[in-house]
Amino acid sequence: MKTIQPKEIEEILLHFSSSLHHLMEEEDVVWDLVKNCIGILGFEDAVIYLVEGNYLVQKAAIGPKNPNEKEIINPLKIKIGEGITGKVASKGLPTIINDTREDSDYIPDDHFRLSEIAVPILLEGKVIGVIDSENSEANFFSQQHLQILTAVASIYSGQIARIRAEKKAKEEQQIRLELQRKSYQLQLEALSAQLSPHFVFNSLNAIQNHILSEDKRTSIRFLNIFGKLLRYFLSQLKEEFAWLDKEIQMVKWYLELQKLRYGQKITYEIKVSEGLNEENLKIPSIVVQNLIENLLEEQIQKADGEISIFVRFDLCGEFVKLQVRINDSTHAKKDRKNGNGQTVLPWNSIIDLINQVNTVDIKVETKEEPCLDKGQHCKIVNLALPIL
Repeated sequence: MKTIQPKEIEEILLHFSSSLHHLMEEEDVVWDLVKNCIGILGFEDAVIYLVEGNYLVQKAAIGPKNPNEKEIINPLKIKIGEGITGKVASKGLPTIINDTREDSDYIPDDHFRLSEIAVPILLEGKVIGVIDSENSEANFFSQQHLQILTAVASIYSGQIARIRAEKKAKEEQQIRLELQRKSYQLQLEALSAQLSPHFVFNSLNAIQNHILSEDKRTSIRFLNIFGKLLRYFLSQLKEEFAWLDKEIQMVKWYLELQKLRYGQKITYEIKVSEGLNEENLKIPSIVVQNLIENLLEEQIQKADGEISIFVRFDLCGEFVKLQVRINDSTHAKKDRKNGNGQTVLPWNSIIDLINQVNTVDIKVETKEEPCLDKGQHCKIVNLALPIL
């Protein structure tokens, strides 16, 4: 085997280094590496494996496995720790096999060859891949080959590190932009949910009707509650979390307003479990009112009888458990019309958005079951609201 002079080694490494600076994709880097192994070092073949989970997967190869550029026939997948390359990946140490017939770890790929060299590609002390080459002659690879490939692996790992870092930065930027977009969307959803034209118009229309009927006492009561709700909603528009005691008071105002609007058609009950310290707890904003309004308005539009709504707050570990139960007086007719009785409500998408933007985990359970009385079905929504 011809000895490679120090100046030749320097030129070889310079060529390897200069050939990859313009490459911006990891795929291009590994293909450039195998081409240089063949063209500069005169190897019969060259293969680059990259780590994917617990395996090494062939990502670039020049030789019989690669009749067409950047295409590998039946790429080999080797479990880390198995075979010569698998053990190099496991231990992070390079190796030369002078005669593969004497090594039980040798795994033939396309052809059986007599010698092999495998060098790990390290990034921050961790193996991210392996450079592997085989030759039909025994004792082909030298310690100089090993030194060169070790230096080459370091050069290319630096380029791969840069590409991965830039890719990660772009992905993180995209995530930040997406979260920013969703944050703006959430603010719009909050405005729409708490100050919806539907709610404001119907409330003002109900107040007008009471005034025209000269029911001053009800008109003043209605106007007073409506004003309190508007002030509260406006104060919460930019808030991610709300005090639990204020949310409970808001629910009382909202349901009382609906009772004033619809009279005997609506009955409601609110229960707060004993020991629940309302003043010291914060929960995600928007959710409670939006859920109750959606369930109530859905039933009002379709109901052919009285509507009964039950709201309960409980403390369970790091969560406030909210249950909203509303009777579904049109259950049978709805089943015949839609086939499954399911309705997609806006509050679902709002909860999904809050979970993404505020990185909380509001847990949701919905179900239908017979009501405790009147022989009707009830729609039940259970929420687990994380406490701030």
